Amino acid sequence: MGNGGALLYLLAEILAQGAAGGPLAPEEALRSFQLEPGLRIELVACEPLVVDPVALAFDERGRLYAAENRDYPTGPGAGMPPGGRIALLEDLDGDGRFEKRTDFAAGLTFPNGLLPWKGGLLVTCAPDLLYLKDADGDGRADTRQVLLTGFSTGGSTQLRASHPTLGPDGWIYLTSGLTGGKVVCPDRPERPALETREDVRFHPETLECEAAGGGGQFGLTFDDFGRRFVCYNRVQVQHVVLSPRALKRNPYLAFSETLQDCPDLEANPLLRGGGGAARLYPISANITTADSHVGTFTAACGVLIYRGVALPEEYRGCAFSCDPTGNLVHYDRLDPDGATFAARRVRDKVEFLASRDDWFRPVFLGNGPDGALYVCDIYRKTIEHPDYLPEEIRKRADFESGKGLGRIYRVTGEKIGAGARVKSPAPQGAAIDELVLGLEHPEGWQRDAAFRLLVERRDKTAIPLLKAALKKPLSAASMAAALFALEVLDGLEEEIIRKAMESKVPQVREVAARLCEPYLSSSGKLARLARTRDVYARVRFQCALALGSASGELAVACLSQIAARDANDRWIRAAVLSSAGGREGELLEQLLRSPDLSRPGFLLLLAELGKMVGTRAQDADLAGALRKLLEMSAPAEGSCRIALLNGFASSARGRGEGSGLASLAGAGAGPQLEAMLEQAMAQAADAKEAVPLRINAISFLAHASPEKVLPALLALLDSKEPAELRIAAVRALGELKDAGAARELLVPERWKAYPPPLRNAALAAVLSHEVHLPGLLQAVEDGTVPAGAVEAARRGQLLQHQKESIRRRAEKLFKSPGPGDRRKVYEEYKPVLALKPAPANGREVFKRLCAQCHRLDREGVPVGPDLFDIRSQPKESILLHLLVPEYEMLPGFTGYLVQTRDGRSLTGLISSETPASITLRQAQGIEETILRQNIASLVSSNLSLMPQELEKSMTHQELADLLAYLKGES
Repeated sequence: MGNGGALLYLLAEILAQGAAGGPLAPEEALRSFQLEPGLRIELVACEPLVVDPVALAFDERGRLYAAENRDYPTGPGAGMPPGGRIALLEDLDGDGRFEKRTDFAAGLTFPNGLLPWKGGLLVTCAPDLLYLKDADGDGRADTRQVLLTGFSTGGSTQLRASHPTLGPDGWIYLTSGLTGGKVVCPDRPERPALETREDVRFHPETLECEAAGGGGQFGLTFDDFGRRFVCYNRVQVQHVVLSPRALKRNPYLAFSETLQDCPDLEANPLLRGGGGAARLYPISANITTADSHVGTFTAACGVLIYRGVALPEEYRGCAFSCDPTGNLVHYDRLDPDGATFAARRVRDKVEFLASRDDWFRPVFLGNGPDGALYVCDIYRKTIEHPDYLPEEIRKRADFESGKGLGRIYRVTGEKIGAGARVKSPAPQGAAIDELVLGLEHPEGWQRDAAFRLLVERRDKTAIPLLKAALKKPLSAASMAAALFALEVLDGLEEEIIRKAMESKVPQVREVAARLCEPYLSSSGKLARLARTRDVYARVRFQCALALGSASGELAVACLSQIAARDANDRWIRAAVLSSAGGREGELLEQLLRSPDLSRPGFLLLLAELGKMVGTRAQDADLAGALRKLLEMSAPAEGSCRIALLNGFASSARGRGEGSGLASLAGAGAGPQLEAMLEQAMAQAADAKEAVPLRINAISFLAHASPEKVLPALLALLDSKEPAELRIAAVRALGELKDAGAARELLVPERWKAYPPPLRNAALAAVLSHEVHLPGLLQAVEDGTVPAGAVEAARRGQLLQHQKESIRRRAEKLFKSPGPGDRRKVYEEYKPVLALKPAPANGREVFKRLCAQCHRLDREGVPVGPDLFDIRSQPKESILLHLLVPEYEMLPGFTGYLVQTRDGRSLTGLISSETPASITLRQAQGIEETILRQNIASLVSSNLSLMPQELEKSMTHQELADLLAYLKGES
């Protein structure tokens, strides 16, 4: 048995037998925990009272509901009914431990999220969002109503909509589970389905449903000031910075991102280069099947902003996340970072909560009425889903042990008395004044319960009480809750917003800025109070978004002030541009008066403004718009004019208007454009200039006539130039609609000298325009470019090309072998498994052939699937995936073919999208955002984006070396 086989056998044995014996009794499990100093952990419920808990929620009476995922991971046995249940637990004697259980609901598939609502319970149980209610008081749900349905069930049970959570706007938010769905409301059949992969929100009264941005896997939480955070298995906390609504209002803005990964790149070196995960320090004997991820997050879930007072003050406002494969709970401090936040580890090499018990599987965290942090432990021997395990391990893994077990813990500070009773702040029948008073409570859960009951009742008599409360010396969190409640009840007034804007607490000013948008359009006075010069970036960000509703010169001046200060922050830049719709020219005039316009962020801002001006202009007005831009920008520094005109030209080209600037030169702008072109060529070639300025100039050259700029761009391919600059030059060459560009790019001497990233960029460039295809086909025919370098989706395009000459040449080169033929290749290459490998050389092969789209051992770029389980797979399986890329296509990695109106052809993964644009992620992590109005066609492909015939790019020995490296052999 070789090293790889031995490792596979060992791993299978560990999963089959357990690394540290059987399950621990609850009291024994308590002794296995290691907590940070000054903390206490207590058991509040365990089997048989609760089984397989994956979510919990307390109602206003202090009763605890637990969602039991008894059929995880694969469902009930053949012929068996669904086993999922909702348990209702009660603490009858006030000792802090629950004694009574009632089956509130049974017969559910995979219930995974709970929210008390109007005396009942909202439950996520894909494909449905259910409303369950006990009508006769026996603790069992008599009412079962499907409010929404259509959430995806196509992936594993780990990928489902979850976490129904009431937001500060009175809408209820759900995570997408990374899969989304096609959501409909059975009671509103006339409404169109909402098809989305993003998180969603719905109005609890009207059941109106819409995309909410972000895309959490299993975790959703709000902080005291209404900011939303989610997570997915490799990133423990993500901030939803923008909503699709904010981006949708400006259809000419090519920006589709809404989500920021928060883990700090500088504090966590493993994250540098993207695709990594924060460092973890487990104390258990468990190993993860994701061997290459040992010591990092592999199953981050249950993200929670802690908002109680039972833990020491230092933990309040921190982001907590579970990692069940590491048997621990981690936390990070959230530090403001411009418009978003950076998550930073507080204590080195120590976790908030870790266990030596390999069966401890925390999956959900909650704030409790008593201020404690509650932890749901599904308590399983094997937590991995079989879908993510290699076949050999799947056969031996024990997915049954632990079914019928489960624990719920609470964590507090040591100074908090053990067994404190869970108190209810506001019984269901509490008077409105009691609920308003509840918003002043120091505990986040208590404020949330009072807020929820106010939203449920929508009693207008609360409005004067809330206004009176705001005159008190409230905490910032209570003031935010009162402001949000007034907004939901339609009780906000301009004077209340104005006073909140003047608060000494920046978070209160931020909430006020968020809520002021409806008043800006009718109040010049309030527009003058907009905090455009606030010292807190989040306030400026919210003001920029709110100013989208303000009109007049003052609003434009305010946007200009924010943009001039925060152009380097991409989120604030997007907020400004979102609000600038319809007045791009006025904003541009203001901005061009600002000092220090050559900052990289400012150049990006100007390029986007130029693009918006060109996109908005009617076809007949393009020449006039160009003349106006040239006139307006005449006093500006050269790099600024180049950026501005580059954006304008991109818009003209995007809508199919000739070759960008060249097609407009007859508008009397020729001499000015020629002068700018000369300046751009000089700046691009000047090694003393900053790289961002040179790249700005190179992008501009792509809009010029090929005969003018081809030599200058080819000169920038020199190996002495920085890598990012060479890639920019290749992309610019690809934009030139001249057959000579492809021929020059693929000259054998050049191609041989290109490093892998540049080869990928060159292929993408020549495949992007029809004019380059003959040059590419010639290079493949000559043997310069391997046929296998052209991925399957691209081959399909060429084989079905509308031009017969291209189609016939492609048929000779790429007449693709079917799956059976590729399996034959796999059988032919099996002898490489017997060769003695050199793993160190395999790493070099990986960097040359794979790192442009995959990441392993902190090498490479995460475009395709993260190789999280590669080292637990047998070599035969790895070889199969290398040689037959279509053998298995993972969910979420569907490739797309995009044809643009200007004739470009692009392939990649859709990394984000809004109603106005999509962002396509291509090899080397290069992203391009395309307005939907500039897309001629968008088609998903069932073919892999991996290169075909990869075996032809290496020798048999190199393939053996690569397999050994992927296996982690030494």
